[in-house]
Amino acid sequence: MPSQPEELFAAWRRSPARKRKGHDMRPRRTVLGTGLAVLLAAVALSGCEKNTGETGSDADRADQQSSAIATDPKDSQGPAPDVPGAKQGGVLHLITEEDFEHIDPQRTYTVAAMSVEQLLVRNLTQFREDGKGRLTLIGDLAETPGKDVNGDCRTWEYALKKGVRYEDGSEVKAADVAYGIARSFEESLDGGATYVQEWLADSPDFNAVYKGPYSSGGQQVPGLTVTGDYGLTFEFKNPHCDLPFALALPTSAPLPQAKDTRGEYDRRIFSSGPYKIKEYVKGTRMVLERNPHWDPKTDALRHNYLDGVTVEFGPDDTAQTERVLAASGDDAAAIAWDGVPQSLVNQVLGGDRSIKDRTIDKSNPFVWVLSINNDRIRDVKVRQAIGCALDKQGVLTTQGGDAAGKLTNTLQADTTIGWQDYPDPTGCGPTGNPEKARELLGGQQPKLVFLSRNTSYGQQTAPVVKESLEKAGFQVVVQYIERAEHNPTVKTRGNPYDIYVTNWAADWPSGASTIPVLYDGRKLGAPGSKGNNNSSAFNAEDVSAEIAKAEQLPAGEAGDDWARIDRMIQERYYPVVPMYQSKTLDVMGPKVGGVFLSDNIGTEVLYNAFIK
Repeated sequence: MPSQPEELFAAWRRSPARKRKGHDMRPRRTVLGTGLAVLLAAVALSGCEKNTGETGSDADRADQQSSAIATDPKDSQGPAPDVPGAKQGGVLHLITEEDFEHIDPQRTYTVAAMSVEQLLVRNLTQFREDGKGRLTLIGDLAETPGKDVNGDCRTWEYALKKGVRYEDGSEVKAADVAYGIARSFEESLDGGATYVQEWLADSPDFNAVYKGPYSSGGQQVPGLTVTGDYGLTFEFKNPHCDLPFALALPTSAPLPQAKDTRGEYDRRIFSSGPYKIKEYVKGTRMVLERNPHWDPKTDALRHNYLDGVTVEFGPDDTAQTERVLAASGDDAAAIAWDGVPQSLVNQVLGGDRSIKDRTIDKSNPFVWVLSINNDRIRDVKVRQAIGCALDKQGVLTTQGGDAAGKLTNTLQADTTIGWQDYPDPTGCGPTGNPEKARELLGGQQPKLVFLSRNTSYGQQTAPVVKESLEKAGFQVVVQYIERAEHNPTVKTRGNPYDIYVTNWAADWPSGASTIPVLYDGRKLGAPGSKGNNNSSAFNAEDVSAEIAKAEQLPAGEAGDDWARIDRMIQERYYPVVPMYQSKTLDVMGPKVGGVFLSDNIGTEVLYNAFIK
């Protein structure tokens, strides 16, 4: 019998490696790395509130992290507890180099977009965090995190809160949630998490079962029933005890069918949260203002202390950090959201308490890998040679060394239940071994096309990758692409690139939200298909069979199996090169209060933010 969600959290509390730190260089989960979804697949948690004067190491805080599921409806009722020192007024400014990949909730799978969307839309469930390591899964739109009707995780019932309103004053109804989930099936709306769709369809190829509201002529989502204005029932052929966690993803964000603008919804979403979009100029800025119809009595998570939020797109990490350190004008109430560049790490961490007190410096659950396109590079020895030659330490050093993360050999973050470390199967070391790599190549000199983000991160790391691989005899051609186009490109099956850097963070603390999402070949689409989180195009029947077995285990017992499969994938097939698990090092202006690093999504959360 699969375990209840409470057992998953109990197992996480027992996990010896549950420290987290946060920073995703804003590839923002593709997760997400993100995400829950990647947040449901094995990727996510971290947390800390900094600019209140709190100090201490991650080791000091590790034993403070805990989680729970709120089974009492009172825990899901608003208003949210007051934030000490918070006051109304002021505008928070976020500075980031690249625009969001998507803001359409059903297409969102990056952590920065998820953070902003927590101000704009509400999901069926959500994690409430205190900034000190405690997470509680609560009902957001729903009165509770869900009712497992028969105790077998196959039938789940949800009752929506009454009085939750959109920006036009109309009430959120169960049919709106069902419609939002329905549109997540649409092939044209790719990019988002796919847990709920796969579970309802009982197939990784969920689009073959139900194509979505545009393509199915009004056909209803299989397994999802609406009862009256406020009732929803999910019915699965197989147990899915993780559903309450999956519904914390924006897959479950509501949308009245009459407000669906299809592809244009990615530019102007219909708010059910405390803020709404006032202006969005793609690639330039986004401006949020208060939603006058948001009722705090229905919301146990969010506040609307801020008059508004602006997001500025364009400045790189150096420009952002320099501006926020100077804290002139609006920058005194800003967050440099892309991390501190290597050139400024010493200044930020050098001992000035006034800077440290407004710095977030914490591990996060994102694992960064050099993905290898297995459709193009089928020889495992060539893939191993890439890993053997790669100077992983050099890549990490460009981002600040120990301040940016720690080297890893595993596919999962060390925050995952049951995580186990193991040696790099190539045995070549973190700085690369060109001689051994040449032996693996056996005289070959393969040409590799490396797709790199055209960002400061990509421009800093690509030369290290190219140089270290060429020392082993590879011929490397670097092609740069805008960050907003990077993830959709590498997630397209049959793309013409050999290697690219990707990252992932779990959506909840289980290997089920990493290994199946990224390495289950059953989920791979046909050549030309988009939205494949398995961007390495890895497909091995023996691995998929082991994944299928692990998915049937109680969540609290599956940790060892996910760790075993992690190692099996790398030792037998080496589809990617794990490089490092990252840290978040971000600077905030001295007027920013209430912001902390999320243990859920791995970036700063904004729903408690205020201006001092």
